[in-house]
Amino acid sequence: MAEKRPTAKALRALPADDLTAQLGKLRQELWQHRLKARDGSLQQTHVLLAARRQIARVQTLLRESAAQQKTT
Repeated sequence: MAEKRPTAKALRALPADDLTAQLGKLRQELWQHRLKARDGSLQQTHVLLAARRQIARVQTLLRESAAQQKTT
């Protein structure tokens, strides 16, 4: 069964350090999926799109928290 990804609401509760670690993990995951897609062993190609979207979510939250810290 597919792995359940955390929602933006759940990610907002995490500190910036955890989000940065999550971002690195997601980028590594995306890289692995791209390698598998390249050699033809990736059966579920939708995981590429899901990984990119999750990376975008985490980056957005990091930018939001950075902007919030600037204003306070």
